[in-house]
Amino acid sequence: MSRFFSNGILTFCTVCLLTAGGAFVANAQDIGGRRPEIPRSLEDSLKKQVAYLASEEMKGRKAGSAEEKLAAKYVYDFMQDLGAIMLSPSDGDDFGFANPITGDTLSSRNIVGIIPGYDPAKNGEFILLGAQLDGPGYEDLSIDGQLRRRIFPGAYSNASGVATLLQVAALVARNKFMFPRSVIFAFFGAGNLSQAGSWYFLNRSFKDVDKIKFMVDVNCVGRDSGPNEFQAFMGLPDKAILKDIFTVSESPFSLNVKIAEKEPVGADYRNFHSLDIPFTLFTSGYSNICGTIHDTPDKIDYLRLLQTVEFVYTYSLVLASKESFEKSSSEETEDGRIYSQAEVDKRAMFMKGDERTFLKDWVYHYVKYPDSAIAAQTEGTEVAEITVDKNGKVSGVKITTSLSDDIDKEVIKVLKASPRWTPAEINGRKVPVKISLAIEFRLAQGTKFGIKK
Repeated sequence: MSRFFSNGILTFCTVCLLTAGGAFVANAQDIGGRRPEIPRSLEDSLKKQVAYLASEEMKGRKAGSAEEKLAAKYVYDFMQDLGAIMLSPSDGDDFGFANPITGDTLSSRNIVGIIPGYDPAKNGEFILLGAQLDGPGYEDLSIDGQLRRRIFPGAYSNASGVATLLQVAALVARNKFMFPRSVIFAFFGAGNLSQAGSWYFLNRSFKDVDKIKFMVDVNCVGRDSGPNEFQAFMGLPDKAILKDIFTVSESPFSLNVKIAEKEPVGADYRNFHSLDIPFTLFTSGYSNICGTIHDTPDKIDYLRLLQTVEFVYTYSLVLASKESFEKSSSEETEDGRIYSQAEVDKRAMFMKGDERTFLKDWVYHYVKYPDSAIAAQTEGTEVAEITVDKNGKVSGVKITTSLSDDIDKEVIKVLKASPRWTPAEINGRKVPVKISLAIEFRLAQGTKFGIKK
């Protein structure tokens, strides 16, 4: 939805995430009583990416090989085209390691890019999304005196996770105005060899490890048969993490997620866990095709992989928007506490929707683009905070990122005039919540639409 004012456009983009082929709903909410359309183009992109990464040309992307380097360059180019700030060179942040089996010294590489958050108060904190870049490789055998090569394509392990993360990155880049915290996308080399790439990243390469608030690992996804149901693993049970997972999984049309009590597959999250960084591993679990010649692109369920993209994207948005990462308990009854939307059992609702509905049906409907801002060519993202109290009344309106004084006044006026919300609840008890809103002001020249005054 867009609102046009003279030569100014006030845009609203939070209900749907535009892709090359259609609309992709951020949290799988049922918009307007119908199931959100999943664009064919995104499914096709996933198929092409898995097909390339698991092609015969890539020879299983063995750690330390020229083919792993090719995969790294492919990922780098994709992330750079999205406009991500790349923290590694085009052929990867390379590191040496000893092969624990042969003792040979090999060189592998990580590809790391960052999409900055919009909130100056929080964009120095990071949500890291990681996937293992390398695959099982190949082996050379002598059969009847002839040298034969068997390639293990690694479509499920872990071209599926890399492709998922690339499409999540595309959605985050397109909708970065919704992410207060910065999001790091890390594709780790040498995952099949003791997760050497993630160890190197945490201990040698990245200086601000203490600013990583949460790690999301995606490994072996896109199968839906027998034991390979979609699952989440977080180590020891954590109520705060469980609440965030269920916030996403309980949305209409979302994937059902099983909470795994034991480690389903080994992955790079282990190195983050060793540094007490909270994590969630998303996986479809170990499969008997892993590390075999049968791990080919046709074994992937691409509709399930598409749903995994949606789930991981929405989960990342929940994490990036949290008020804090202190372990919380719904048993707290401290007077005066203001919660975040991610902490409550029932979120504060506006007209049977959440803050996206509030932006679409209230803010963008009534706010005006000030003449002074149009004359000064002022555009960008205005960020405001509101508190919805336990009676559903909007209060505590505050501008946290200002574009101009006149825009501030206009936004505050519209937010203060909000109708009552349905208040948030914890254990059936109504509680106040603080909500951050990103409001886009964009200018367009020569529009044919009239002025809103």
